[in-house]
Amino acid sequence: MPLQRTTLNIDDRLSIAKRPFRPRGRAILVIALICFAILIATFSLFNTAQEQQRLRTEQLLSVEAKSFADALTRHMNAHLNEFSVLASEIEKNIPSTYSTWQALVLAHQGNDVHFQALFWAESDRTIRWHYPQNDSEKPEQFPFDVLGDGNAQLLRMDVESLHDWHIAHPIYTQNRNTPNYYLGGTLDIAEHISHLASDYLDTFQKLTLYAASDGHVVFGDIPPNEAATGQVGLTLTGASPEFIVTLWSTPDSEHFLSLPMLIYISGLVVTILVGIALYLIEINLMARKAEQATITRLQNEIAQRKDVENQLHFIANHDPLTYLPNRHALLNHIQHTINKTLSATRTLSLICIDIDNIKEINDLHGYRIHDDVLTTVAKRLQNLLPPQAYLARTSDEHFVMLRTDLSPLEAEVHAKQVRLTVEKECHAQGVTVLPSCAIGVAYRYDTSMPAHELLRHADTAAHRARQLVHHRVVVFQMAMRDHLQQKRDIEYTIRKAIQGNELMLHFQPQVDLKTQRIVGIEALVRWQDEGGTIISPDTIVRTAEDTGLMQQLGNWIINKALEHYAMLLTEGCAPPMLAINVSGHEFQDSFLADTILQAIERHQVPAERVQIELTEQVFIENLEQNQQTLHTLTEAGISLAIDDFGTGYSSLAYLKHFPVDTVKIDRSFIDQLPECKDDAVICQAVIGMADLLGLKVVAEGVEHQAQKDYLAQIGCRYIQGHLYYPAMGVDQLLTLLKQHTPYQRYSNS
Repeated sequence: MPLQRTTLNIDDRLSIAKRPFRPRGRAILVIALICFAILIATFSLFNTAQEQQRLRTEQLLSVEAKSFADALTRHMNAHLNEFSVLASEIEKNIPSTYSTWQALVLAHQGNDVHFQALFWAESDRTIRWHYPQNDSEKPEQFPFDVLGDGNAQLLRMDVESLHDWHIAHPIYTQNRNTPNYYLGGTLDIAEHISHLASDYLDTFQKLTLYAASDGHVVFGDIPPNEAATGQVGLTLTGASPEFIVTLWSTPDSEHFLSLPMLIYISGLVVTILVGIALYLIEINLMARKAEQATITRLQNEIAQRKDVENQLHFIANHDPLTYLPNRHALLNHIQHTINKTLSATRTLSLICIDIDNIKEINDLHGYRIHDDVLTTVAKRLQNLLPPQAYLARTSDEHFVMLRTDLSPLEAEVHAKQVRLTVEKECHAQGVTVLPSCAIGVAYRYDTSMPAHELLRHADTAAHRARQLVHHRVVVFQMAMRDHLQQKRDIEYTIRKAIQGNELMLHFQPQVDLKTQRIVGIEALVRWQDEGGTIISPDTIVRTAEDTGLMQQLGNWIINKALEHYAMLLTEGCAPPMLAINVSGHEFQDSFLADTILQAIERHQVPAERVQIELTEQVFIENLEQNQQTLHTLTEAGISLAIDDFGTGYSSLAYLKHFPVDTVKIDRSFIDQLPECKDDAVICQAVIGMADLLGLKVVAEGVEHQAQKDYLAQIGCRYIQGHLYYPAMGVDQLLTLLKQHTPYQRYSNS
């Protein structure tokens, strides 16, 4: 199952969480248009309200201007009426002298007549008396307007006229057609207007007086163009033409918080609030969209993660080639089955199928056919499964079948059927392959047995079945576990002995039957355990080969044997030849020849006195490299011997293609001599063949006189065994060699 990748990792989620939300350009444009529309509406309402306020102000000013004009008219008419009353009273008693005039004026000062001055004029308008007047002043003659005289009109009243308006009232003494005297006065109209305006008008209201004829300003300032105004006509008694009273308010009179200004400010505030609100709404919408998008991505990621977790769970619990459950899934299933049954009421058995030639198939045909064969075997096993069974692939060559419905005997019978099914021909990519298998069967005979131990029992039984040649279905027995435990303990102690340099070398002499002399010694590794038991060399070598310590052990044996032999040379009692066993595993090291030659040179031992004993494995595996190594050794003067000849895949080709000069007959052919005719024939054949080829023959394991006599009879000259000398330590060997006087004469030759 392919493993999919997730689309959103942790860094992506962190970048989304930290990313600032910015509104889109289109949203900003829409917000700007809405705010612009609100501003336009605000300005429109502002202008309309301002115009309405101006019109309303003008209307109010017009009303106030009319009221002011009426009040001014009443005020002026009241003063003029008072003046007319004074004139009428004087007319009844005209004064004849200035003092009389003055007395009359003073007598009437109690009347509220606001004139700057009073004067008395003749009929020719010559002023005779003037009040108030200083002593230095003289009566003056100046133009004045006559009240009630139709010919007297004020054609133009300017500012000066308003401050100094001379009027007179005619006084008649004889007839009413021609006035005899004039009672006059000087009136400050501007002061009256200002006084009345200060009492009548507000501080922000201004008054302007125009001449109706030409629009000339006769009082006040010209109002600004933008000022609101109210106009009304004004006619003063005796004054012509009419005046126009204009009442206007100063721009400062407009309150800041007026309705137009409130509308303007409100519009700006609304625009800002609407813009901010729309901006926040857009941000919120974008945040919600981003949140929704994130939620969607997270949901997709969660779904993908679940898929990935399912895939990982499948990968963790299944074999990637056959998609069968793996060892982990099998153990869980076994434990689940054990927990479910809770007792031994149901029989639980494991059938472990070991495809023992699958590695050879891979080496011979390649991994593709290797995979096709395993897939075919898996399908065959699945076709054999009943519904309640469980099949798993626990390693490259192991399949395990769990059955809960079979008795021990039925499980063994079923295992044989499985073997027949598996060992049928497989056709893969045009190649016909015949797989072979070894099957182990294990039962859960103890209700407290855990799942892993049951599986271990099945593996042990399958491994035992693989070691057998014919009996390919093996049921687990406790003796197998005890044997493996014992083997493991031995391997552990031997490994510890090799690594801790606790081994020792023994030497077993080889004797020449004709001369009875010691012609050689064979170095044999020994180790004594804590109980005093001597462990044989075969066990030590086999353990070293299985545990990968053979290179280390072999180097130690070579150096130690040469060291002891050099000591014998120094003592002058060394035999002519030292035999050292070299395992086939040591030949996997391409530097083996250099290692041996360097050790010989380091210990200063003559190479022609060294013999390397080889097992037949050297002549079977890696022939080209091994042959080169052996020729390097023989060229240096080292002799070669085939150890345990006849026990393996013996072939005369060894003797033909390799520089071998000694053949050692294995002790298994010597034990039953001369009684066993087959062993006798084999020994005669080997000795005869060696004589014809000019090879030296050594018989191993000679322990009885009858064996020695028979070997001597058939022509075997050299023997090695307990009949003469057992394997002994170097100190014992040194003592023996020194006592072996016949040998001392040529020991250093």
